Amino acid sequence: MRSSILWWSAGGGAILGLIVGLGLVALGALLLPLVLPATVERALERHAWLMSGIVIVTPVLTGAILGYLEGRLKLD
Repeated sequence: MRSSILWWSAGGGAILGLIVGLGLVALGALLLPLVLPATVERALERHAWLMSGIVIVTPVLTGAILGYLEGRLKLD
């Protein structure tokens, strides 16, 4: 029972982090062309997948860790 609370809390945090990460990628895709000149934009195209992956994975891991800590607080 105790471990299921921790897993559900961590999973919920990871899902919330995924939603935030996807929102950040979408916002960046909309606003980046407005801010950066075309030459810099072409240089960033090579690294777009890497940057998108980092922007998606970071909130997922952060959300999972915070969800786990929240589950620990629920159990105490």
